[in-house]
Amino acid sequence: MSHRIFRFNLFLFAIISVVFCLGCSRPESPAQGSSFFVPPDPPEAQYVIEASCRQEEGRVLIEGEENVSFQNPSLKSLSVVAFEWARSSEFSLEVLTLDGAPLTLQESENSVLFFLLPEPLAGKESMTLNVRYKMAFNAREDGRISLQFWHPRLWWGGLPIKSSFRVKMEIPDGYKMASSGRLNPRTGWLENDCVTSRFGFWLAGDVAVEERDADGVLVRALFTEKGRDCALLCLETAVDVIRFYKQTLGVYPHKSLTIIPGGSGPWGGYPYTSALVVIHGQEVFDKAPELHWKWITAHEVGHQYWGEYIMSADETDNYTGSWLMIGLGIFTDRMWVEARGLPDDKHIGFFMRYISGLKEHYDITADAPHSLKAQQQYDRNNILIHGKGYSIVSALRSALGDSTFKAAYLRSVREYAGRRLGWRDFQRIAEEESGENLRWFFDQWVRSPRYLCYQITSSESRQQEDEYLTEIVVERRGESIAMPVEVLAVFEDGSEQTAHTNRLLQKNILVFHGASSLKEAVLDPRQRLAMLEEPLPVLPAELPAKMRDLGYSGDFERGLELYKLALEADVKDRSIWFKLGMVIFEGGYLDESFSCFEKMLELEPEGRYAFFAKTWLGNIRDAQGRREEAVGFYNQALHLYAGDSTSHDQFGIESSEEWIKQRLNESFDWSEIIKQ
Repeated sequence: MSHRIFRFNLFLFAIISVVFCLGCSRPESPAQGSSFFVPPDPPEAQYVIEASCRQEEGRVLIEGEENVSFQNPSLKSLSVVAFEWARSSEFSLEVLTLDGAPLTLQESENSVLFFLLPEPLAGKESMTLNVRYKMAFNAREDGRISLQFWHPRLWWGGLPIKSSFRVKMEIPDGYKMASSGRLNPRTGWLENDCVTSRFGFWLAGDVAVEERDADGVLVRALFTEKGRDCALLCLETAVDVIRFYKQTLGVYPHKSLTIIPGGSGPWGGYPYTSALVVIHGQEVFDKAPELHWKWITAHEVGHQYWGEYIMSADETDNYTGSWLMIGLGIFTDRMWVEARGLPDDKHIGFFMRYISGLKEHYDITADAPHSLKAQQQYDRNNILIHGKGYSIVSALRSALGDSTFKAAYLRSVREYAGRRLGWRDFQRIAEEESGENLRWFFDQWVRSPRYLCYQITSSESRQQEDEYLTEIVVERRGESIAMPVEVLAVFEDGSEQTAHTNRLLQKNILVFHGASSLKEAVLDPRQRLAMLEEPLPVLPAELPAKMRDLGYSGDFERGLELYKLALEADVKDRSIWFKLGMVIFEGGYLDESFSCFEKMLELEPEGRYAFFAKTWLGNIRDAQGRREEAVGFYNQALHLYAGDSTSHDQFGIESSEEWIKQRLNESFDWSEIIKQ
């Protein structure tokens, strides 16, 4: 009996073993459960491309072949790769492994094609794909050929990736070429090992070419005869700018820079692709001052650092939508402007773009969630990205001081070369360099729509023995950001002194000692702050939101402004009058506070809110020394009491039956609570 059981168990074990071995020996097909994923840090790629561009019957035809090599940086096997490429009759694409095995097209979505690998690529393993492609599009009427999207590129969820390129491009006869690469005369390849946006081409037959050397960087300009003078000025400026940036930042990220003409007016410029920039309006050189052409050149070269060399982690689809990349780029060109002693007109202009939006009451929150960003229906590029973006960076420079800010700036260049930088990364670096928690700065400037408004409200000099004592009063106004603001005191003898406000104080009294009296006091003398001269008026429609932000303690000046607005708008919300009454009471605005509680009674003559209003009417009359009237209001409140009470923690008191009975017996000393 036991022998039969043993034989049965042995048979069962053999079956289980066979099944187990079959399961182990048959790998899962890539088609089973395969899906595309983006590694935490997508890989760099190396592109080797040979392509041709030709024109036939009003069409531009591109045909090419590329080998693209990359490593799977993840520990997870990669079964699907994606390429940016259109799926249409005008575009074709074939992807193979180096041994000729074709990749199967799984699906496409929004100009992204997903291909299934013949075998999964294990983590940390590398591979090279062979890609053959064609594309066609209509030629331009002016005969120029713009090639920004001209070859298939690996796609990792839209994240910008640093890649290297070696390219040979055959172009039509009679054309001159601008590209993102520099020609290696030994190999005949155009090369660039720091491409983060795109490797681009621009072809034209009606242009001349000039070249210069900037400490080993080849600087080229393509231009029409009419745009020659402007192009040469931009070319010479670019040489000086690149040399300055290399000296200041320690690097220029490319082996070349090429400038090409753009639109018909002096509108500025833009980064065409890596190492290739457009400057508009070169044919109308005399329509803009020389400063404009010099500045826009420095500005566009600055983009080759912020957005190209250092990539955006906040706005991944297009770094020109990142306030941080644009703001740091503008600061880069301001360094050159300051070093060359040029006027700061352009940078103050960026402040004014932002301020113009504030005056329109736009919400200019920089780090806006998608729901709010969808409501920012204004010229977001100029007002927020360029205007406020640079205003934030410049304000941080003002708050930290030049040396600390520059240390954070240069460290970002070193540590994030070829990587993605977000504003929180920049905050962390600034905090480490300054030794200060900077949440107070970034919460106000980046995560809120608040603005900056300080005013000098008074100044006085008086002689004391053998010196003059000068006091300058600076106040934070409206919903102003709270931050240190530089104040310059200029004295009659020509001497100067500076001081900074304490960001924690609404009113600062700055004291100066000198040999003569004050001649002039100036806020932000170095013009580094986008600051309003007057606080913004609150619109009636904004009142409920402003009331939610109004603090119950210490916010009485702002409360008084909102009180005046509420009177003008004839507000019918008793909760608004209740809060306003208590807030401005603390500031000593007793008549105005009394008016608030009267408004409450008009809206609710009976009930719990009427009880609270009568109690506060009594409190106010007590604080004014009008004891008989106070007792009358306390008795009326007691008559309305129905069991409800509320505490006022900012004062350490309650509106309750017990409080009223105490006040009927004796007045309360409000002098420790009222601030004025």
